[in-house]
Amino acid sequence: MSIIATGIVTAFGAYYLEEGQNMDRLKDALRQKSVTPEVCVPIITESDVYRSANVSLGEIVQGFQKGFTPKGDVTFTPNEIRLRNIKADITIDPDDVKGKWLGFLASLTEADRTQWPIVRYILEKHIATRIPHDMETAAYFKGVYSAPTTGTAGAASASLDGLKKLIDDGLTAGTVQALTLSATPSASNIFDIIEEVADDVLTANPALEGIPMNVCVSPSWMRAYFRDKRNTHGADTNYTGTGMESIDFTPNFKLVALPSMEGTNYIFATPADNMVHLRKVNGMTTPNVQLFDRQVKVLLDWYEGIGFLHNQLVFAYKPA
Repeated sequence: MSIIATGIVTAFGAYYLEEGQNMDRLKDALRQKSVTPEVCVPIITESDVYRSANVSLGEIVQGFQKGFTPKGDVTFTPNEIRLRNIKADITIDPDDVKGKWLGFLASLTEADRTQWPIVRYILEKHIATRIPHDMETAAYFKGVYSAPTTGTAGAASASLDGLKKLIDDGLTAGTVQALTLSATPSASNIFDIIEEVADDVLTANPALEGIPMNVCVSPSWMRAYFRDKRNTHGADTNYTGTGMESIDFTPNFKLVALPSMEGTNYIFATPADNMVHLRKVNGMTTPNVQLFDRQVKVLLDWYEGIGFLHNQLVFAYKPA
């Protein structure tokens, strides 16, 4: 991680002048918080692969006859979600802030550069917020795992298989149920489309009536849904613009906006307890901060995975 301060030097000069500057004058760029895992059921495991079996029992009821006529098979379908080993490796050159307006982030009295303000600032204000940002915007939905290339830092989007990859694979395999909508979703019809999604799910599986269901969309689709609802029903005497996420007449269906889906037009519905976020027992390790000569290295690693326990209970619209 290079400390790039060329703009600071150009504007303020290549020297340090004490004028009361402090960390309050360092305004951070806004980053995306981690949202998708909060919608999932958390599961802690020690395995690299979390295995479950989807169990179904065929029809067993029949009309009475005196003879014994067995009927009904139990089918076990394997399902697995892989946890991936993920890491963050950062190099900090603390001396890069000396001789600049940023000089207050250096230390004239502390010989151990791991204790300099610049290192603490980057650890606490940037690394701690950048990890959830990267996972939410690049991995949890859009991620496609790719084995690392030796000696080359990989992309966050290659760290694990996200929900989009799992849905696409499930649609191809026929284990995820495809939603065939009457029209392509747009800002002018998304209110009707979301109601159609709920109807189609219940038509495909009436047993889900009353089961808490999440209908997941991007934040853009969520905003469009409420605007279309306002435009459709805004003149109704009982209309409320409070943004209730429950879908009319199917109150067990909740519309959920996932920032990880932003930029995609996917829509998927699944029971609230079917989407899981996996971590290992030890969770995310404490950052290992090391000093090499005058350079500081930060090492952080953890195991993480996301997915569905039962693919057959995932209903998805994949845009053309």
